[in-house]
Amino acid sequence: MAHSEAQAGKAGYHHGDLEAALLAQARIFVAEQGADNVSMREVAASLGVSPSAVYHHFSDRVALLSAVGRIVFDDIADFQEKAMQAFPGKSLAATSARLRNLGMAYVDFAQANPHLFRLCFGPLCVDPITVAGGNFDHKKANRAWNLLINGLDELAAAGGIDPKIRPNAEIMVWSAIHGVATLILDGLLPPDAVYPLLDSVEISLRGQLKKPAVAPSKLLPQLTSDEADYDRDEGRDREIAADKPPHHG
Repeated sequence: MAHSEAQAGKAGYHHGDLEAALLAQARIFVAEQGADNVSMREVAASLGVSPSAVYHHFSDRVALLSAVGRIVFDDIADFQEKAMQAFPGKSLAATSARLRNLGMAYVDFAQANPHLFRLCFGPLCVDPITVAGGNFDHKKANRAWNLLINGLDELAAAGGIDPKIRPNAEIMVWSAIHGVATLILDGLLPPDAVYPLLDSVEISLRGQLKKPAVAPSKLLPQLTSDEADYDRDEGRDREIAADKPPHHG
């Protein structure tokens, strides 16, 4: 494997920030080749330190990759938050568009960063959501999960969710969005399958409400693959253009 990106990180490394350097280099390797192909020795060599130095900060490979996964969960939330900022306000149109953009950002991140996405939800990564007695522990839930909960609460307050459907609606929505993201990554659905999926989620949330939510064709400008492009070196997503004209299908 080419180590150009990893080697570039050496210039910024100095004693005292080894843990941060290890996480940054491990993240690069995961993004390039997948978590299954990343070793402690490889990460150490890329920084010019001995493997034993790595074990002062991480007990084993699983501990290192789990820590990377927690960082990536925050990256997903950052990406979603930026996408949602394009539609401020409490109106039905704004809250519907924000929730739709939240789902689009989730799928776009997965497509732009397939190895990082799979790390988060694979066996090497610590599950950020604690399930005890069939109930989610919201205090231990990650930011992306809480963004979904808040987005649904805002949509419900705007009259976009049938009150009978709101309880545990986050489970339905996340299952649908995560499912389509995974199926797209596996090549079992085309990338544009996310659009009818989001339409169906909106219809399901509306339930028996007589007043329809904003028509899908009148919602947000869909995130494009360019807008979902992710800077893996820095771990920061590119800016999403908030002033892009609405997509009218």
